[in-house]
Amino acid sequence: MDASTQEIKSLLEYLVKHNADHAGEIMELADRAQILGNQEAYKHIVEGVRLLNDSNESLRAGLAALEA
Repeated sequence: MDASTQEIKSLLEYLVKHNADHAGEIMELADRAQILGNQEAYKHIVEGVRLLNDSNESLRAGLAALEA
């Protein structure tokens, strides 16, 4: 694996973990909105977390392609 590919791989690995950490934090915000009785905000925030998790799946697929 050349240096450029390794750099991309390293950055993607970092970003996947970073995104997962943020997804957890954002889900906590969703829970707080729900506790406050704002179901509409909760629904949108949860959808944002779902999209972030979907994005991470695409990034993981990109990592796998770099390793192939």
